[in-house]
Amino acid sequence: MKNLILSFLSLGVAGLSAEASFVYPHDAIPQYSMHGNFQKGLATKAMGASEFEVWRSSIAVGSRTPRHVHETEEVFIILKGTILAVIGEKEVTCIAPATLICPANIPHQLINVGEEPTDQILVLGIDSKISDMSGKEMQLPWRE
Repeated sequence: MKNLILSFLSLGVAGLSAEASFVYPHDAIPQYSMHGNFQKGLATKAMGASEFEVWRSSIAVGSRTPRHVHETEEVFIILKGTILAVIGEKEVTCIAPATLICPANIPHQLINVGEEPTDQILVLGIDSKISDMSGKEMQLPWRE
């Protein structure tokens, strides 16, 4: 085990130039907004993530996401607020703190039904296709 740790540490020193390759202060990350929804990429392809995208999101009181579908599972870690999630034909209420898992290829929509903006972390497959209900791929500026 000690040799494994030393090998990893030497790789970090020899193979990478600085901690900045791994660390991204959240204050420096741009925030995007659309229809009362706010998105901030915490781990994206542009930052070097290769398997998953991680986003910090907020939905304003009374606002909703558009109904859409992902080709991969989407996981929401709800930190604050109350969300009505419409997944397929089912409706479920999520009161923070809670985890919501939306299956791949099932249309879903999140609606803030609470009295405060929501705060959640989203995790989904990197570069996964996101489509609106007509089947058209959604070009979201925060995923570029």
